[in-house]
Amino acid sequence: MSFGDPKPWTLEELLEGPRSRAAWRELCPFLEGLSAEELAAVTPRLRAWPPEVRTMPDAWWASTLAGDIRPYHRLAATRRLGRLHDVECGRAPAFPEADADSYAEENDHDHLNGEASFFYSATAVAALPGLRRVVLGATAEWHHNGGDIVGWSTVDGPPLITYLDGADYHDNPFAIEVSPDGGVVATSVEGRWFAWSAATGERLWTLDSRRPWSGQIAPGSEIEEDDLDEDDADLEEDDLDEDDGEVEPDGRGSTRFSFSGDGRLLAAGRYTGGPVVVLDVPTGKVLAGGPDDAIDGRGPVALDRSGRLLAYVRDGARVVVRDATSGGAVLAEADTGLADVIDLAMAPDGGQLLAVGPDGDDLPAACRLTFDTTPAGASLEPVTVARPAQGPGGKDLAPLGESWASWRAAWTGRGPLAHLSVQRRGGVLFDGDGRVLLTEPSIRIVSFTPDGHALVGVTSLEEDNLDPIDVWFLDALE
Repeated sequence: MSFGDPKPWTLEELLEGPRSRAAWRELCPFLEGLSAEELAAVTPRLRAWPPEVRTMPDAWWASTLAGDIRPYHRLAATRRLGRLHDVECGRAPAFPEADADSYAEENDHDHLNGEASFFYSATAVAALPGLRRVVLGATAEWHHNGGDIVGWSTVDGPPLITYLDGADYHDNPFAIEVSPDGGVVATSVEGRWFAWSAATGERLWTLDSRRPWSGQIAPGSEIEEDDLDEDDADLEEDDLDEDDGEVEPDGRGSTRFSFSGDGRLLAAGRYTGGPVVVLDVPTGKVLAGGPDDAIDGRGPVALDRSGRLLAYVRDGARVVVRDATSGGAVLAEADTGLADVIDLAMAPDGGQLLAVGPDGDDLPAACRLTFDTTPAGASLEPVTVARPAQGPGGKDLAPLGESWASWRAAWTGRGPLAHLSVQRRGGVLFDGDGRVLLTEPSIRIVSFTPDGHALVGVTSLEEDNLDPIDVWFLDALE
């Protein structure tokens, strides 16, 4: 089948032909003209096509961003948003689908506007609801400065929003969290927890991650040596990976966050242990887990939609659920059967949890748990421990090695999902039963959107500013 031929292809011929991007492009106009019944009939056949060939056309993307979402849009599985060079230049994507060589020829690769630098690629990514803006943290240039943290518009719109200038510190973020309403961005660098207005970049507060109740570092102030704990003042060689210079889990930046559904509460916990706290988002005030009601545990953390239930980890891989109000009691806890818990997700109603991490053989695994309350008390019970049928990049399962920063778990519209990526081995997206939805040979860092409808990631090519930024639409995956 050659799509350069003048012959008009029929819908059935395209459906039965090679499953390629070229065939998909020919199919899209057909899909726009189908009735609801006709579209429903072909949907199962198209969902069986590889996700990477079902790219969202420009017109569909424009309609999606405008809120005009049609049923056939949900058959598109992915879209290239741009490249890190577009972020550096603070511009809308230029030739987003072009390969790296073609992109470099069409663009002045050396021209930067000076607002951000992603010379060594990125270490963290997150997206606001609606995908009109993506937040990225650049890889630190350890000999020079830290990684810029910026908000980039995926469409023609305002210029870059700078949340943190890398010249002011020497670290990079590993997890960036966006509130469900898209109003607040939170992350951790140099042992400090930060929150900003997503729309303006105004710093709301900065807290010491070891003593968040000890008072704020004034908004707008620079990170000074006096603001750091003695252990954080200098980056120790033991905190670095010999191969790529990234911070190890026992170094800085190892904090995970979780917002309540209304975005007013934020749970935070450090991997290295204590404190686990619940914060008032507008002010940064510690509402639970302060010195008078300290929570014995560590990150990762998860809140239910109401913010009443808090889940966290302690004693290796035990998950604890407690009342998140000040002085609230432990309600239940359970052993996940994992060797470690790297990320947690809680169902909006608090009735289920997903814990993800390595099993005893250092293979990727996910433990589903159910949480229930009765007049007699509360219970937390492991339901199953599942492993994906394939490893990152579609390869056979193998020991993970050092991949702690790349785990992500989320409770989405299609239930609990987990994503793991391993440097130089790609990524795998799987559900709580271990069913693989997506494998990618090059993806390196990802984040689920706050509404749980999409996965945004930076793909590792040369680990420089030509690395692409892609989105996968979870409803389109089979």
